[in-house]
Amino acid sequence: MRRSFVFLAAFLLSSAAHAAETSIVGDWYEDETYDGRRNQAIAHFRPDGSFTVQFRECWKSGALDRVDTGHYTYSGGLLHMTTETHDAFWVYVLDDYKTLSNDGQKWIYKSVAGTGFQQYGSITFHDIRVTPDSKMPACDLTS
Repeated sequence: MRRSFVFLAAFLLSSAAHAAETSIVGDWYEDETYDGRRNQAIAHFRPDGSFTVQFRECWKSGALDRVDTGHYTYSGGLLHMTTETHDAFWVYVLDDYKTLSNDGQKWIYKSVAGTGFQQYGSITFHDIRVTPDSKMPACDLTS
């Protein structure tokens, strides 16, 4: 009987933790420095599993903008992204990220595998929730 109770308690705690997972569906802004420059992004994660990410790389000579689209899955704090277009050109890029925390307004996660991880190593991202019509801020090109 005690063994059944312990199993049931563990199952309920596990189910409650999984059910309480904060969704990443919505719109997120990040501003990080990696690869020697400032990188900004606004990501739009839709409920149907598709995404669009607008990127801005800030260089001393100006900004380079690009847009990626694709599909994602998110479960147990793990985000798996399959990028299918890069500036309207077909690509196939896989990247995995692990959520460190997400309170619904601030989402902290890090790269753990994939093309970006191989190119830049593990990067910790600090995203904040924004509105769907949010615009990318300009780069500060004076520094």
